Amino acid sequence: MAKNYLEESVYIAAKNRILDLFNTFSKLYLAFSGGKDSTVMLHLALEIAESENRLPLDVLFVDLEGQYNTTIKHIEEICLDTEKINLHWVCLPLNLRNSVSVFQPHWRCWDPKQSETWIRSMPQHTQVISDISYYPFFRFGMEFEDFVYQWGNWFSDGERCTCMLGIRSDESLNRFFSVTTNGWCGKNWLSKASKKLIFSYPIYDWRTEDIWRLIGKKNLKYNKLYDYFYLCGISIHKMRICQPYGDDQRQSLQYYHEIEPETWNKIVARVHGVNFGAIYSKTAVLGRIKVILPEGLTWKKYTYILLQSMPEITRNHYEEKITTFLSWWENNGFSLELVPDEGNLKLENRGKLPSWRRICKCIIKNDWWCRSLGFSQTKKTYETLYAKKQLNE
Repeated sequence: MAKNYLEESVYIAAKNRILDLFNTFSKLYLAFSGGKDSTVMLHLALEIAESENRLPLDVLFVDLEGQYNTTIKHIEEICLDTEKINLHWVCLPLNLRNSVSVFQPHWRCWDPKQSETWIRSMPQHTQVISDISYYPFFRFGMEFEDFVYQWGNWFSDGERCTCMLGIRSDESLNRFFSVTTNGWCGKNWLSKASKKLIFSYPIYDWRTEDIWRLIGKKNLKYNKLYDYFYLCGISIHKMRICQPYGDDQRQSLQYYHEIEPETWNKIVARVHGVNFGAIYSKTAVLGRIKVILPEGLTWKKYTYILLQSMPEITRNHYEEKITTFLSWWENNGFSLELVPDEGNLKLENRGKLPSWRRICKCIIKNDWWCRSLGFSQTKKTYETLYAKKQLNE
């Protein structure tokens, strides 16, 4: 989809969109991560909320335990103003993606059974929600993505509601498509999540430079972790602040022990594979850019060797995805037997047509959702797998 440029600046456009949200929705909240985008969103939303006499502003922060202490300090600095912000600081046992281990493809933050090895102590602020019975929809160990969706529906309480998100189309092609193809009420920066919940992206058309330009000109408070990233030589376009073990975030995992060594020591003991990920996340060992075929093997044979090296629950997950992948291509007139490895595929077709090299790379990258095979993230996949495991036991 072609980009249509407006006469007004992205700053004015974002403020007008947020004002539109306050005029349209009786209930709204902002999802806050502590990153630069959600920080700018918070400053803009507070400015409009104050002018519209809609303070305090509801803000959702899901604490993932394994975050930088610098990020937590930023949360405390900017979100504990009870006159302007009604903070929902969630510290509940959620399943989170761990892209650096096949033995622990997900890990559970704030697991009470692991309290002795928690990376951080439970925050003691009055805004913190750690009681697992607090939310009627909560299930112990539910996935993060499912929780934030269910939280929005709970917060709406039957009224039409919007969740303001600091998502920018400039960050990735997937995010560009998400804000240009869904649309709600003729506005591409709105998307319908459920009958009453609408996701909104007021700064979707901002570039990274726009974010930092506003922070600098307005002298806004921001997460100082970005300063440390800059000193480590990370490009402003590659800086990611979230739980650092995700598929995208693991590229910066190697800097954790440089920035916060005392936190890193606890993470190594808490989350499987993080040291491995810190060393190899930017190499061919984890499928970065290319994969290397061991001498004497075919890609198909190498795939099955990798599958056999995995724990049963992870192996079953990948085998199910691979079977679906092969069946789909068979049903659409393309047999994988015609291309047993990759020899007959041109370079430009390797990521489009089926091949055992493509399947093998998916496994090496630890691509749990198998996005490189055309799949998308599904709800409760991890819970379903463990339910099957418990039945077999």
